[in-house]
Amino acid sequence: MTISACGGNDDGLSQPAPEEPDNHPSQVETVMNELWETSCLLSDKSVRIANYNTIQSWADVCPFDNVFLKYIKTDNVTAVALEKSYPALKCYDMAFDKVLNALKTGLPAGASPRVWALYNMGIVVQTHKGNYAVDVYHRRGAELAPYIDFYAITHIHADHKWEPLAVIMSELGKPVLTNFTINGVNNSQYLSTVEKDYTIGEFKIHSFITHHNSSDLATLAITAFYVDGGGLKLLHSGDSNFIAEEFETMRDKEVDYYVFRYAVNSLTENNVLGKIVNPKVAVLSHILELGHKDIANSRWSFELGLDRAGRLNCRTVAMPFWGDYMSM
Repeated sequence: MTISACGGNDDGLSQPAPEEPDNHPSQVETVMNELWETSCLLSDKSVRIANYNTIQSWADVCPFDNVFLKYIKTDNVTAVALEKSYPALKCYDMAFDKVLNALKTGLPAGASPRVWALYNMGIVVQTHKGNYAVDVYHRRGAELAPYIDFYAITHIHADHKWEPLAVIMSELGKPVLTNFTINGVNNSQYLSTVEKDYTIGEFKIHSFITHHNSSDLATLAITAFYVDGGGLKLLHSGDSNFIAEEFETMRDKEVDYYVFRYAVNSLTENNVLGKIVNPKVAVLSHILELGHKDIANSRWSFELGLDRAGRLNCRTVAMPFWGDYMSM
């Protein structure tokens, strides 16, 4: 198996002053650029792990409630100030710039399609035939709208959707695929709570229903999306429960990348992975979700992610971080 670890304000935001605040931007840039110079599809992870350890230390001092959850809704001036105090937030913002600039520039001639990891389970797929996003959750997410052809959301939870992006997509007449309604989004043609197929431009999409993998949310519908187009076949199953019967529709289908979450119930990923879905690359995600309080509340660490990656039923497992891309 190959493992690829592919200032003041009045809103209650906590802003402790770091010892060297002026050094944070350059330090973050150094760490993130070093990380991006490596590939999460390479087996040598030494540089990545060193940078993961640094980023983990930043995330560990970034509170979810009075910092991150307020940061994502605040104005740009306050956001920049917070990024100087909390380097993990600067990583988050830099990753968005990386992905957005790639979309604006377009794929180089002859380049293979790219799967960009934006944040949490949010991905952006870039091809010569068009681009799309799944489960994007980012305070600047609406900026993607001009550059993507459709936006798919696996379920209603806040860390898998960005409603301002959905609204602008709808205003632009672009499809938003969901299993729930969103105020300001006219997507009746693309809203389904049952298995359904769509064709959007060059992309053929097969959607099917699974359920959430947390026991207290086991009845919550999760739509999995299988997208074939632009020279890439990708499956994204959001916070799925990995119940094999719910994935039978995927049996024998060719999959280049399968994007799935770190399972709450250890290794239930293998109920599907390697048995029903046999991707070329298994993409482990939902690592370091800053909107969750701690590990007990699904803020999975890099260390846990790498350990889980080593026990999954796939020859090539990638664990990309924000701003990474995968390409074959």
